[in-house]
Amino acid sequence: MAELVALGAGPKMTLSPMTAACLIAIVASATPAVCQQPTTANALLANQPRGDNPTRRDPTAVKEGRALFNQTCAHCHGPDAVTGQSERNLRRLRARYGDEMPNVFRTTVIHGRPDKGMPVWGEILDETTVERIYGYLETVQDGPE
Repeated sequence: MAELVALGAGPKMTLSPMTAACLIAIVASATPAVCQQPTTANALLANQPRGDNPTRRDPTAVKEGRALFNQTCAHCHGPDAVTGQSERNLRRLRARYGDEMPNVFRTTVIHGRPDKGMPVWGEILDETTVERIYGYLETVQDGPE
């Protein structure tokens, strides 16, 4: 297991080797847009549920969301959210979670799922980045299972 210590972040966090490698790759490729001053996880969760996300109707925002997804999430979830691993297939969120998709997405991104290898992003990604990524993912959802 690897230990992660962020500057001024307090106690160490133990990560699986896969999660640590994923975070190292992400940090190495991160752009200022991804690593802006973060909005706290509680602030992000306070804003949900959001219902309709206008990002998915804005082609420029969707394109930005796709680029942010590919910079931040593709290391584990595949480029353009295409992966052969069903547990990491983000093109099936609507089929799996229905109306709960926005809440499940935000909760998972903000709090992570360390037991499944999903890192906590709530203190790394700002609210706009999370919304752009979610808006992109809304546009690539497959039909019902």
